[in-house]
Order: sequence, then structure tokens, then C-alpha cells
Amino acid sequence: MTRIVVETRSSREQAVSDVALLERVAEGDGRALSELSARHSLSLRALAFGILRDAVAAEQIVQTTFREVRYEAGRFDPSHFPVFGWLSELTRVSALQRSRVRA
Repeated sequence: MTRIVVETRSSREQAVSDVALLERVAEGDGRALSELSARHSLSLRALAFGILRDAVAAEQIVQTTFREVRYEAGRFDPSHFPVFGWLSELTRVSALQRSRVRA
């Protein structure tokens, strides 16, 4: 079984700055969305690929995730999930939906 590393930076400082980035995304800051994407796209792509076994579909899922983040960032509650956990859940659900459609 292949192990996937889902987070390259695990410090508390990283989590705080992810929350700050997400707050900026909620205010319409495109650079903050780009930074959040740069930090987490690789891990999210690996997660989607693990479900779909299709690199192109995995990339599409990650793009869909960040498009959803752009619109839903204001609803994020850091007391319920860390940012990466929320991103992972959005990615996982989208990938599972795609896999069911393809089956």
C-alpha cells in the first residue's frame, strides 16, 4: 500500500497562516488563494489521484476544490477543522462523486 504524505508543513505557525490566508480569500484576495493553492495542491492532487487513479481527473478535482474555496471561504470555521482538513474533505468528496459517476 502506498503512503501519501498529506502535509509538508505541520507547525502551528503554518496552520495560523493558513487561517489568515483563508480570511483574505473570503475578502476576495486572489493572491491569498494562489498561496493557499501553492501550499496544498500537491497533497490534494495525491489524495484525489489515490481515489481516481487518473492524473488529469485529479488535477480537475483540485481546481474544483479551490474554485469552491473561493466562494465558501467566508463560511469556514477554524474551530471545526484545520484548513488543510477542510481542503482535504472538499477534495475527497469531489473525487468520490467523480468516481461514482465514472463507475
